[in-house]
Amino acid sequence: MEKIIQAIKEHSTFYIFGHIDPDGDCIGSQLGLARFLEQLGKKSFLYSKGKFERQEIKRFQNLFAGTFEPEDKDGVAIIIDCSTPDRTGFDDEGIERFPTIVIDHHSSGEVFGDFRHVNPQASACTMLILDLIEAMGEKPSKEVAELLMLGLCTDTGFFKHLTETGARAFETAAKLTAYGASTNRIYFDVNGNKKAATLKLISLSLGRAAQYLDGRLIITWETLEDYTEIPRECRDIDTVYPLLLATEGVQVAASVKEDDDGKVTVGLRTRCENIDLGAAAALLGGGGHKKAAGFKVMNSNAEAVVRLLVEHFAKILG
Repeated sequence: MEKIIQAIKEHSTFYIFGHIDPDGDCIGSQLGLARFLEQLGKKSFLYSKGKFERQEIKRFQNLFAGTFEPEDKDGVAIIIDCSTPDRTGFDDEGIERFPTIVIDHHSSGEVFGDFRHVNPQASACTMLILDLIEAMGEKPSKEVAELLMLGLCTDTGFFKHLTETGARAFETAAKLTAYGASTNRIYFDVNGNKKAATLKLISLSLGRAAQYLDGRLIITWETLEDYTEIPRECRDIDTVYPLLLATEGVQVAASVKEDDDGKVTVGLRTRCENIDLGAAAALLGGGGHKKAAGFKVMNSNAEAVVRLLVEHFAKILG
């Protein structure tokens, strides 16, 4: 942490990157850090390849650039909520020309970066941003506290996913509340104002859900054809996951989504302590946390990926 603090003190310009398909933790961490650096009189630039499909991050899309064209050749790149340039989607746009800070809470990913603060025990990356702010002897503004709380709430499922090891997440929430964050306001931003089309897509996902491996694996899927009738931005898989996991006998829930570019995106969730989805996803080129992970399959379709999942988890679940 000391080397990161020193790098922040010595430089005036920072380029802040998050991962592809960002979530509330990624965007909250990027924005929270950017606003904090601006409090210190620094210049910050935000980058994301999107897609900004999640309800909680749609309103922030216009704050992020999709191409990296740095103004200052002496700046510092900061990679947030992932550990390697390829996860940002900007790996061929020159990130590695700059000194690089990595702040991440995922266990997967190769070692990269000149200065690293990686803690897989943290429930959200925003917790690590608050650690950095406080280690510098500073306090977050109300705006920064709200952004950091957004990440903490969404990555923990509003604290539902925490176990007996999650005490520090509650301590962080207490601090952010004291700094002015409101979980009530964040909850409505994330879960309120759903469109009728969103309810239709949730209904479709639940209706398709099928159990495999003696009921231990449950999978739902969405095809490109579904999005001819329902706008893609109405997707809300985070509402579906808890319902899938609540099904009797289920140990792992998977969502399969066909994308326009021929890729298929897979999300994985579990509540079981003895299953490591981050490791399971890494075997298929992805990664993530122990209880929440994902991966992508190129040039495929939902039907083929469902078969892949069944074969893969037959080995893992035994």
